[in-house]
Amino acid sequence: MNSSLPNCLIVDSLDENLNALKSLFEGERVNIFTAKSGIEALELMLEHDFAVSFLDVQMPIMDGFELAEIMRGHEKTKLIPIIFVTAGSNDLKRIFKGYESGAIDFLHKPLVPQIVLAKLRIFIELNNSKNLLKEKIADLEKTEITLKRALDSRDEFLSICSHELKTPLTSLKMQIQMSNRLRAKVGDEVAMSPDKMENFIAHADRSVDRIIHLVNDMLDISRVTTGRLSLNLESINLGEFTIEVVERLRPILDLSNCPTTLRVKDVMIKGDKYRLEQVLTNLLTNAAKYAPDCLVEVIVASNNDKATLSVIDAGKGIPEADQKRIFKRFERAVSPSLVSGLGLGLFISKEIIEMHAGELELKSTEGKGSNFTMTLPIEAQ
Repeated sequence: MNSSLPNCLIVDSLDENLNALKSLFEGERVNIFTAKSGIEALELMLEHDFAVSFLDVQMPIMDGFELAEIMRGHEKTKLIPIIFVTAGSNDLKRIFKGYESGAIDFLHKPLVPQIVLAKLRIFIELNNSKNLLKEKIADLEKTEITLKRALDSRDEFLSICSHELKTPLTSLKMQIQMSNRLRAKVGDEVAMSPDKMENFIAHADRSVDRIIHLVNDMLDISRVTTGRLSLNLESINLGEFTIEVVERLRPILDLSNCPTTLRVKDVMIKGDKYRLEQVLTNLLTNAAKYAPDCLVEVIVASNNDKATLSVIDAGKGIPEADQKRIFKRFERAVSPSLVSGLGLGLFISKEIIEMHAGELELKSTEGKGSNFTMTLPIEAQ
C-alpha cells in the first residue's frame, strides 16, 4: 500500500464481485481494500481513511443499507462517500431507502466499467482536493501562530526598550532639572563650578553611553532578524586584538573589583574587528556585571585549525537549566530588576560568531563560575 495514495473500499460477500471491481481499479492511483462482510468493513474503516466506498446491497447478516446506517452514526466513518452496488430492481422505494441510509449514488449490475471508473475518479479528485485544503488550512494555522509569536515578540521588545531607554533619559532629565534649580537658587557661578560641572558631565556621559548601547542593540537585532548584518573581514592577530580590548575595558573591570589576567598567543584569524570587539566587550562587561569581586581570566589559544578566545570568571555560575536560554532574545542570567539591559547581548554575540563560521559556547557550574569560549577558524596561510 502506498500511504500517499487515497484509499478505496469494496464490500461484497462474493469473491467474484470483489475481484471484478478490484481488477477494474488496478490501473488507478488508489489503494484498494476489500471486505466480505459489514463487520470486516467497519474494522477497516476504523483503521483507515477512505476516499470512497462501494457497498453491495445484498449481503448476509448485515446488508449494505444497515452498514451505511452504522457508518453514518460513527464520527470516524460518517463522511465516507457510499456508492451502493446492487443486482436488484430499480424500484424507487428501494432507491430512496438507500439514499436515506446515506448513499450518494447507485450502480446497477451489470456494471458499465467506464461509468464505475468515472465515479471512482471523481471521488479520488474530491479527496485529493480535501486533503490539499487541509494542508493549506494547517499552513495558515502555522502562519497565524508564527505571526502571533512575532507580534508578541515585537510587543515584548518595545516594552523592554521603552523601559530601558526611559531609565537613562529620566536620570539625565532629573540631573538637568536639578542643575537648573541650583542655578536659580545660588547662581551660575556656584552651580556651574568646575567640580559640579565635572560630575554633571560624567553622569550625562554615562547616560548617553547607555542610550547609545541600547540603540545599537536594537539596530543589531533588526539587522540579524532581517539578514542585513554584514561583516567587513580583515586579517586579525587575535592575541594582540584581545590585549587591546581588555586594556580598554580594564577601568570597568576594576570598578567591579574584577582582577583580570591575560594569557594569550599570536593567532591569525579572518574577521570583522568591530563585530568581534562587540562580542568580547559583551563577554567582559557581563563578567563585570554578574561576577563582581571575582577573578576574570582571558585566554587565547589554538588547536589545529581553530583559534579559541575564552573569558572565564569565578562568579556564582549559571544553572544548567538557564545555560541555553541566555543565548535567546530578551533573556538574562538574573532578574531584570537586578541587572539592566535588553537581554540581547549574548544572542547578537552568538549570531556574530556563527557568521564567522565559528561557535560561542558556555560551560558553567553553579558556585564555580562560567567559561564563555568563542571558537574561530584560523586564517589559511
